[in-house]
Amino acid sequence: MNISTKGDYAIRGLVNLAMVHGNGKMSSIKDISAKEGVPKRYLENIFLRLKKAGIVSSVKGEKGGFKLFKNPNEITILEILNAVESKKTPSKCVTSATSCNKTSNCGIRRIWVEMFESNNKLLKQYTLEDIAKKGKGE
Repeated sequence: MNISTKGDYAIRGLVNLAMVHGNGKMSSIKDISAKEGVPKRYLENIFLRLKKAGIVSSVKGEKGGFKLFKNPNEITILEILNAVESKKTPSKCVTSATSCNKTSNCGIRRIWVEMFESNNKLLKQYTLEDIAKKGKGE
């Protein structure tokens, strides 16, 4: 899996929300953008994907913004990346054995599948809370 700027910015923006999650405070895209140094327009699109995936919720209006839909310890890094990344596998054949006529006797496909499964297992083990704690030096 190649983590694009979408994945990186999604995680950075969500860590920002996780830091204020305990008090239920909403954070605006403008504030998150300024704190994280991420283009506001790009971050808006990312947060719409995160909302669609049920990771954040939003309220419109002057006192509105975004907040985490779940606790930071319930949101895995895999869940975040699945919400925003379009290419999640090292090769098409990992999820579609019919994408190539050599799949049945291909030596590298087995390695790609193993790598994909290993990455997913690792990314499921870490949560947004883990990253936020590491950012605080805990």
